[in-house]
Amino acid sequence: MAETFVLVHGAWHGAWCWGAVINQLEKLGDHAYAVDLPGHGMNRADRSKVTLESYVDSVAEFIERQDLKNVVLAGHSLGGLTIPGVAAKIPARIKRVVWVTALVALDGQPIVDPATSPLAALAESQPEKSIPIEMMGKEFLDGLSNDMAPAVKEYVLSAVGPQPIGPMIAAVPMAPYFATGIPSSYLVCEDDKTPVAGAPNWHPHFSSRLKNPTLKFVKSGHEVMFTHPVECARALHELARGE
Repeated sequence: MAETFVLVHGAWHGAWCWGAVINQLEKLGDHAYAVDLPGHGMNRADRSKVTLESYVDSVAEFIERQDLKNVVLAGHSLGGLTIPGVAAKIPARIKRVVWVTALVALDGQPIVDPATSPLAALAESQPEKSIPIEMMGKEFLDGLSNDMAPAVKEYVLSAVGPQPIGPMIAAVPMAPYFATGIPSSYLVCEDDKTPVAGAPNWHPHFSSRLKNPTLKFVKSGHEVMFTHPVECARALHELARGE
């Protein structure tokens, strides 16, 4: 039976980043869609007004508009903040939620403290309260692209757009998602070197915050959609089937 995937991008990215993975999922006989979150890609929302709630609403509304059912909802990186809200909003349409080397928040807490984080202060000084990826610094960019060919890195960095701070400083409600009982999975990218405050490793630091998640491991850095799309799609396909 074909699986139905809705793929949510992370910070700075857009639906475009999932192109190769969608192609591979379709080769496996599945259906896959990617959504531009507000302020990203072709979604021209005012970045200064973008919130985590608007992220959640945009994905939920897409799923409802397309009348999708038994959806495997997958989020990469910062997309991990959006997907639990979507699942809690429309649980009857969601089969499984997959964090793809993604952030998992603690219930009621933001990923970035708006009062103390230099990132929040930096965003406030920028147009549209958004941060260009270049301002994240060399250590972050090197970690993000540690296994990317130079040409791929150049393409990705040329395609990304500024990241609104709103969703990053929002309290993330996890309890409503856990209350749904929808199964969780975590796709571990074993070579992910992207630095995150308080997280020496994305797994198990973030994956351990989920309740009994199934795990799949891919030998990849953070940008798995570009460097290992075949393996990423295969892992998502297997997770969708409970394998």
